[in-house]
Amino acid sequence: MGKDNEVSAREVEDSNSEQITTKFSINVLQLLKSAQMQHGDYTRYRRYCTARLGRLYKSLKFKHGRGKYTRRAITESTVTEVRFLHVVLYMAERAWSHAMEKRQLPDGPNAHQHIYLIGRLRKALKWANLFSHLCAIKGDSRTSLEAEVCLQFDDFCYLLYTFHL
Repeated sequence: MGKDNEVSAREVEDSNSEQITTKFSINVLQLLKSAQMQHGDYTRYRRYCTARLGRLYKSLKFKHGRGKYTRRAITESTVTEVRFLHVVLYMAERAWSHAMEKRQLPDGPNAHQHIYLIGRLRKALKWANLFSHLCAIKGDSRTSLEAEVCLQFDDFCYLLYTFHL
């Protein structure tokens, strides 16, 4: 996967404040589809997402430090590179693939696993919502639309498993 078609940044002149702001562009659907097809099952894809997150954290110097773990928040002011958007995207994908992995157990999920599955879908929805919000602010129009599609898909999956449809 080349970086040419994956990520590009454009600078847009802001007429109100006379400063240059960077709008990020990600081919979200292409990125996710190629990664999912490359790894086959949900377990391998979840492990890939976890490893990718570790590499992103390290390259961004966004480590959590020693001692007790406290998650560092990713906000609008934190997103200075496109890789911060990738962190949020892969967090959502990791939670979604974990839920799908639990759904495909040989005997099907029992009651406890079903509750856990719904929790993972809820977490995926939370991360997808944050990704969509950040893309609406920091991304170009195409990235924002593709992020909305991902949010709608995660919302649909959550509703499907919550109400046993």
